[in-house]
Amino acid sequence: MSDQVSALCLEARPVPRVWGGRLLAQRLGLASPEPVGELWLAYDKNPIRSGPAAGRSLSEVLRELGPGFLGEVPYGRYGLELPLLVKFLNTAEWLSVQVHPDDAYAHTVEAGSGFHGKTEAWYVLEGEGEVVYGLRTPLDREDLRRAAMDGSLWGLLNRERVGPGQTIGVPAGTIHALGPGLLLYEVQQRSDLTYRLYDHGRPRELHLEKALDVARLEPASCPQRKPLPAHQKEVLLACEAFVLERHFLRGRRVLLAPEESFLLLTLTRGRAEWPGGPLGWGDTLVLGARRGLELVGEAEFLGAFVPSQERLAWYPQAVRM
Repeated sequence: MSDQVSALCLEARPVPRVWGGRLLAQRLGLASPEPVGELWLAYDKNPIRSGPAAGRSLSEVLRELGPGFLGEVPYGRYGLELPLLVKFLNTAEWLSVQVHPDDAYAHTVEAGSGFHGKTEAWYVLEGEGEVVYGLRTPLDREDLRRAAMDGSLWGLLNRERVGPGQTIGVPAGTIHALGPGLLLYEVQQRSDLTYRLYDHGRPRELHLEKALDVARLEPASCPQRKPLPAHQKEVLLACEAFVLERHFLRGRRVLLAPEESFLLLTLTRGRAEWPGGPLGWGDTLVLGARRGLELVGEAEFLGAFVPSQERLAWYPQAVRM
């Protein structure tokens, strides 16, 4: 495939979840007998939706496009893979209380999985509800074990209200859960390593020992972040794993990917067109590093990329995680 390719449009992958709602299936016109909890928008197993590579998996095409398309930072850390996963989530019930490992734990204890650690961030698109974010009071390992086993953990968790436009960063090791009534965008490291501590009586496996290995046991609360205005965009959150931005399209614009990384662009409001055709809600593009892409329309996009250490150091603490 030509190294002159600027962007690829991905076909989303619906994922049924026991806690999922009906909104994603309705918006996409899916006749799903199960509740669709997640829509995986950018994942390296997703197929390309259009163009010469239509129907082929993103992972296969990335191997042909090479390091220049991914960018020197993600390629240097992860090789020829897409190290991020972007999705929509719609919650009708509480998710399990869970925790994710960091890279060090994932690459040793879970080496056979092929996954990295899982730092993630949520951007609330619609709905108001509660989330669990950390503990209310400090616990030691044995206290947490007992609380998880006897069901008293639920009363020891910090629960907060969230609403549209709010960004919540969830570093690996943070005990967390999403409550019902929310539609969110999530960006995370490429990982499906989830250790459940509590599952509201559902007959699913818990992963107590691994959760105890990685969980942060000190109290926590959702940091209040103020977006950093930039040219035709806002920086919502920045960490070593990814930067999350909100881009604004008003008419015609050439949008540029960072020097060091690919850029994932997901349309969250309005309509737009790119050289490959029309874009609607949830459509996601992978824009190659240093590439420019002309877009036309009235729309908002959420964007995610892997930053260099130099770029990360430039961001103020107000958006850092």
